[in-house]
Amino acid sequence: MDPELTLPERYQRDGYLVLERLLAPSDIERMSERITAIAAGQVAGFPAANVEYEPGYGDPEPATQPVGPPSQATLVSPGGPAVRKINQCAERDEVFMQVAQDPRIVDVVAMLLGPDIKLYGSQCFMKPAGGIEKPYHQDSAYFTIEPLALVTCWIALDDVTLDNGCLWVIPGSHLGELHEHSEPWQVGDRVDMQVPEARIDRLRETPITMPAGSCSFHHSKLLHRSGPNRSLRPRRGLAIHYMSARSRWTHPSHPQPSYPQIRGQQFEGCV
Repeated sequence: MDPELTLPERYQRDGYLVLERLLAPSDIERMSERITAIAAGQVAGFPAANVEYEPGYGDPEPATQPVGPPSQATLVSPGGPAVRKINQCAERDEVFMQVAQDPRIVDVVAMLLGPDIKLYGSQCFMKPAGGIEKPYHQDSAYFTIEPLALVTCWIALDDVTLDNGCLWVIPGSHLGELHEHSEPWQVGDRVDMQVPEARIDRLRETPITMPAGSCSFHHSKLLHRSGPNRSLRPRRGLAIHYMSARSRWTHPSHPQPSYPQIRGQQFEGCV
C-alpha cells in the first residue's frame, strides 16, 4: 500500500480498496440474523426463488433448521442442501436496503463514482463449508450497463481467509479490456462461463483476506475469483453493486428495470 496515494487514487490504480472493520459487530450480527431468517423462509414477502443452493447438496428445499448460532450458521436443513447465494437482498428486504444506504459505505462509493448513485443489484454469497470455487470473471460481463465502471462493495460477514474461499484479484486489470467469458464452467446442473485461463496472469493475483465487518470495493472490470471453502464454517459475503445515476441501460431486448436512488440526482435518459 502506498501511503502517499488517496483512496480514489489507489482505487484508480489497483481497481479495488479494502477498508478493514468499516462496519461494527452489531451490524454484522443484524445481517447474519436476517440471512438466517431469509434462508429459513421466515421473512414474509422474500421470494423463495431468490435463494440458490450449493451443487452437490441434494435437491433444493427450504432450509428449516440452521446449524449453529446465526453468526456461524451453515444454513443446511438436516439431509437437505446448503444455501449458496441469496439474490436481490437489498431490493427485496428493508434490512439490507438500509445497509446499501449506510453512509459509511455510500461515502466511499461517492468518492469513486461521484455524488449521484443508484443501486444496480445485490447478492449474499454464502460459500458454505465445502462450497465450490468461482473462477475468474469480470462483473461487467454480466451487467448491461455503460460505462463499464460500477463499484461493488463486498462486505465480510465472517472472517475471510485463504482456507474459506477469499476473493483473489488481478490488480490493475480493470484498466484493460472486457474479456470474453468463453470458457465453460460446470456449476451443478448448469454451465456458467469464465475468462479463459490463458488470459489470466496468475503471477500477479492477490488474495483479499479480512476480518468480519471489513469491506472491499472493486471495479466492475476487475478480474477476480473466489476459492473453495475448505473450512468447516461458511464464508458469507454481501455484495452491493452501485452505479452512477448517469449510467445507461444497454440490453438489446429487455426493458430497463427501475433502479433505486441511493444518493444525489437522477437524469433523463439514464438509469
